Amino acid sequence: MSDFQADFKRILDEEVGNYAARALALLSAAIQAKGLVLSEQLLQSLRSEVVAASAQHVASMGIAFEQYGRIRDMKGLNRTKAPPIEEIEKFVRKVGLARFDYIPGYTDRSKVSPTSSMAINRIAWGIARAKLRDKSEVRPKRWFAKTFYASINRFIDAVTTRYAAQTGQHIAGLIRL
Repeated sequence: MSDFQADFKRILDEEVGNYAARALALLSAAIQAKGLVLSEQLLQSLRSEVVAASAQHVASMGIAFEQYGRIRDMKGLNRTKAPPIEEIEKFVRKVGLARFDYIPGYTDRSKVSPTSSMAINRIAWGIARAKLRDKSEVRPKRWFAKTFYASINRFIDAVTTRYAAQTGQHIAGLIRL
């Protein structure tokens, strides 16, 4: 019987490992398809952890990523106050000033060009005020739940198919004895 148990643990370990890799690939593709790659921070934060099967045939797998990624997946969130300016400034610094075509308060004909820190601050305030003015709702970009939970059935099918084949081999071996 112990040989049979070891085969089941091996199958479970292999399939959980395969599923973790497949799930990360599916989630990565979903993030790119939904256009959530502006700074690629969410994409780079995708991680999985697999714990091997125990004597009771219990294996676990976890997927981790930046928390804001889950918020982007959830149903609408309404703004009641402006987003934090400091966070928007960090975002503007990360993506770079070159990605913004316009600096609020300055035109092409302005005789004075703003310093880098002033430009970042003005762009951040412009984004914050526009979000508040438009009462913009954070629209969900469903990338996690549907993708992840739709892939579970494939994992279950893979495990049960391999378990059934292994059980058939074990029974055939017992009959031959």
